[in-house]
Amino acid sequence: MPQRRQRAAIYVRESDVTLAMDSTTIESAIKALLDHCKKKNYEVDPSHIFKEAISGYAVYYFDRPELMKMLKASERKEFDVLVVTEIRALSRRGAGEVLVIYNSLQKANVRLETLNEVITDDPMGEVLLSFRASWARIEREQSFLRMQRGKKDRIEIGKAPPNGHRCYGYVLVDTEKETKGRYEFNHAVIYTDANGNKWSEIKVRKYILDQLMCGTTLHGIAIALNELRVPTPCKPKKGISCWDATTVRRIAENPINIGEVWVNRYTRVGKTMKERPKEEWILLPPGTAPALIDRETYESIMQQIAYNKQEALRNNQHKDDLGLLRAGYIFCGVCNRRLTVKYASKVDEKDGSKPLYRCYRKEGEAMHLSRNHRTAIRVYGMDEVVKEKIREALLKPEEVRAKVAEIRRKNKPVVNATEIEETIAGIQQKMKNLYTLAENAPDDEELAHLAERLQELGKQKREAEAMLYVLEDDEEERAEIEKELQRFEKWVAKVQPSLTDPTYIKKAPYSELRMAVRILGMRAIVYPTIGDYLYRVQIDVTVPEILAKTKVVRQSSL
Repeated sequence: MPQRRQRAAIYVRESDVTLAMDSTTIESAIKALLDHCKKKNYEVDPSHIFKEAISGYAVYYFDRPELMKMLKASERKEFDVLVVTEIRALSRRGAGEVLVIYNSLQKANVRLETLNEVITDDPMGEVLLSFRASWARIEREQSFLRMQRGKKDRIEIGKAPPNGHRCYGYVLVDTEKETKGRYEFNHAVIYTDANGNKWSEIKVRKYILDQLMCGTTLHGIAIALNELRVPTPCKPKKGISCWDATTVRRIAENPINIGEVWVNRYTRVGKTMKERPKEEWILLPPGTAPALIDRETYESIMQQIAYNKQEALRNNQHKDDLGLLRAGYIFCGVCNRRLTVKYASKVDEKDGSKPLYRCYRKEGEAMHLSRNHRTAIRVYGMDEVVKEKIREALLKPEEVRAKVAEIRRKNKPVVNATEIEETIAGIQQKMKNLYTLAENAPDDEELAHLAERLQELGKQKREAEAMLYVLEDDEEERAEIEKELQRFEKWVAKVQPSLTDPTYIKKAPYSELRMAVRILGMRAIVYPTIGDYLYRVQIDVTVPEILAKTKVVRQSSL
């Protein structure tokens, strides 16, 4: 009576998680194992071919889906022998984990074979298995050290990206020292939309940055790209290609946009990548990647992303009644607290009630006014005042520059560099004279007196030199302020034609007006209607980005 052919299962694992299940590397291993099974006259059911691309070192065996599926099948007695290319396919974590897997196979009466040897069910077989498993771990650690050394040399000697992976929108090209050592723009067409527009990866990246500069949100850009059906950087899941805000932000925030390539930023911890401390990052030399935008534009985009996050409206039920000064631009004149928007209830809306900016405190009639008052003003009326203030500020932007100069004049000491240098030279001459006198001092008492005088002059010299450092700081601050002023004036030139038009500003989009409020740094103070106050409303323009560079209190107004 003919014997039943033994049933074999195949398990293939590669550590490169980016490999597809039909990759050449994995299919080559499967082919070799199938040839081995054919020689041994084993029967292999296609459902018993288990393959996965996952680390055998960083990931425990019970977290590897295909391996666990194979062990479950062995428990159900679905095959008689498991065939792997090498023991390292089961695990790279050493003999302990391999023996756990082997014991599970033994309980199911499943033998273990590699392409070159059979693991026998006896003490010698266990010794051989332990040796192979330990060697697999040693081999992995040696290989890892070699790769780390190679990455380090690519960075330090070749001045090249360590991993050879390209960035979205760029391709890697060879340099004189290294293969794939420099980035260049990737102009290859990846998609043609319904309107006939041809899209390349670098065009998509430029589109994202341009849209952010125009104030479009990350979600808005993702929606637009999905509507255009532009392919995503990631491999689609189940045939679906979908952009999201996280992907858009990751592309926008990458400093490669300004030609900076930072390496050694991440390290693998278990299954995840963790960011290293910033002091461990390494900046590759200029020219490693071409710049798509300048630094000033990049910084503006980063600010815009932050402001868009603050202005997110997805959870707000009153999108038409938000108020231009909400969330930190309007304050109570009595207690200096921020006013909040009080929305009308559905019952009040029928009576014609409108939303209010309000500060309401009532802690007892005997309390001070700061703890017992009511400050309120209509949102709609206040917004009209704000629009007029925006027009005034944009019609006279030169006043900002003039008032910044006035603030600096009041807060900065008048220091003359020539006078300081002359003072230092005079002190040095006095010290030189004292050294001469000290050499000829008649006694110890006179020498001690001269030493005391030298110490005093040394202190005066250090104080004078410190004033020169103040001048250097002042020059740096002037440069920063001038840069910020030029950015402000550039924005004014862009929006002035529209936001100074009375007809346009009345119907201008909320997002555009809100951006103006934010850049101008409008600070409104509202006083109660009851009481002896000089103003009902006082609005100042602070331009906070400029004030921040003057190193003065942010609450100052321009």
